[in-house]
Amino acid sequence: MFEKIKITLVCIIVFIGAAFAIMTFNEDVSVGELFEKLYMIIDGESDIGIQVLQVTYSIGIAVGITVFYNHFGSRKSEGEPTPIELKMKQYEEDVNEYKSSKIDN
Repeated sequence: MFEKIKITLVCIIVFIGAAFAIMTFNEDVSVGELFEKLYMIIDGESDIGIQVLQVTYSIGIAVGITVFYNHFGSRKSEGEPTPIELKMKQYEEDVNEYKSSKIDN
């Protein structure tokens, strides 16, 4: 039963995320304007000030970036390198290659 609840919750979150992405793409507006339109559709009036959608969106972005880059303070959840570590390694190799080509010339 717990597995079914988790699956249902994930499906709802993915569905809402996909709908949000489609609306943002189709409307070609800023996220703030999109939130205002959503409040207008759901509530019938435009909410001014800090909105629940903006707060949850901001928290979601922060959590998403943290999970994507695999950093939780000083610990990592896995032993594999993060995307930023890979890019930094590639950058160091490019700099070293450039320096060695300058010395050879």
